[in-house]
Amino acid sequence: MQYFYDGQIRRYLIQTMRVFSNFVVRYGDGSLRQIPVMYGDGDRQVANIINQNSENLVSAVPKISIYITGLDIDHNRLADQTFVSKMQFRERDIDESTNSYTQSQGRNYTVERIMPTPFKLSMKCDIWASSTDQKLQILEQVLVFFNPSLELQTSDNYIDWTSLSVLNLNGITWTSRQVPTGTDSTIDVATLSLDAPIWISPPVKVKHLGVITKVITSLYDASISDDDNYINGLSPYSGPGDISMSSLLSKDIVTITEYNILVQGTSVVLLGPAEDALPREPTLELPTKQGIALNWQAVLDAYPGQYVAGSSMIYLTQPNGIQIVGTISINTLDTTILNVSWFANTLNTNTGIDSYGRLDSDPEYNTGTHYRTRSPGTFDAIINPLNVGPGWGITDLQAGDRFLIIEDIGNSSNSDGPVAWKNNDDSDFIAYTNDIIEWNGARWNVIFNASQEADTLIYQTNIYTGIQYMWNGISWVKSFEGEYTKGQWKIEL
Repeated sequence: MQYFYDGQIRRYLIQTMRVFSNFVVRYGDGSLRQIPVMYGDGDRQVANIINQNSENLVSAVPKISIYITGLDIDHNRLADQTFVSKMQFRERDIDESTNSYTQSQGRNYTVERIMPTPFKLSMKCDIWASSTDQKLQILEQVLVFFNPSLELQTSDNYIDWTSLSVLNLNGITWTSRQVPTGTDSTIDVATLSLDAPIWISPPVKVKHLGVITKVITSLYDASISDDDNYINGLSPYSGPGDISMSSLLSKDIVTITEYNILVQGTSVVLLGPAEDALPREPTLELPTKQGIALNWQAVLDAYPGQYVAGSSMIYLTQPNGIQIVGTISINTLDTTILNVSWFANTLNTNTGIDSYGRLDSDPEYNTGTHYRTRSPGTFDAIINPLNVGPGWGITDLQAGDRFLIIEDIGNSSNSDGPVAWKNNDDSDFIAYTNDIIEWNGARWNVIFNASQEADTLIYQTNIYTGIQYMWNGISWVKSFEGEYTKGQWKIEL
């Protein structure tokens, strides 16, 4: 083994000295003085300097000195020297620009701890006093902590399995003074005999985990030769002769499992391969699962790491790049279902829409009259305007009420809108599928025009059901529920 020194015995000695620190004595004038603590095995040259090269200098008291008297192997605590304890750690990733933790996984480690060797450390504590009263003051403060031992902690490192020990008081020598002789005859020394069961550990092995969890394959147009821009995927590229390089053709992100999942509220189902599965059209309704639901326990057992209910986490990557995170536990009654407790702070934030149809990203947002008293990131219900309308399924209509419609109200070729949806001035109102409409107390207005919002992700919550929906440029879908394909989700054990 290469040179290794971690100061382990030194730490036990320092912690013992800290036990006896911060005690005080009261002098005759009523003042309190702190008692210094020193290591008793002093260097002879240093001691000579402290005594100013004189044998006639009286040592300062009171003081406490600690020193080691013995170190013996503890045969009663010997264990299997070949035992190795392994621990896996996964750090959270750090955003270097903000120096803060993100929701993504960072570096992974495996720590291998080798069985330490047990020893018995024997020490003595000399209490120096100038009078019996001083000695009694010090002993009374110290001895109350030993009943008969005191706990020691040499480290706050989570993986240090030798950080805890105890300090035992084995005996007390009341005084070292028999017949007063010499220059220090006025100093009385009481000695406490101490011992501590300690461990001396060899260095641990720290390894980086190398499990492949995601593979990204990118394909580019090979119409021009490779250069730095081509390799880095920069597009478009303008070079001599105004040559333009084609953009990225395709990208495939593959998770280690190669499975799809279906998210339904707080439940997640792992889907096996589906035969002749047809593409799913976007819809407000949650699709039914395709393929065979697999046993979560059997799948998780097949991969590195250990599943821990309520601690292992699932990540769902959203179209805008953010991740929705939650802790998982396998349903004990149906192992094909994974129960999830979603972290509320990772869910998508609703998009505010004011009464003029301006989004919360617009500088003019909410600068005019707004009629909705409830959150501008919500609507009151999803309705079919051909079956439901004011006075016909919608009662007690208030200014600011909003609805997401799934059928047209009137049409551009026929200016006469439905009678039920006329404004108070008897004017017609026209809106189209997927629009959000609002009543301002006198007339209806379209505050979200689906045909004009093709490039912006919009999040809104249905107050009636409490479900959040997302506008993806084509249709409204449930914001994070539905099917996630390979590469769009991952689990950390």
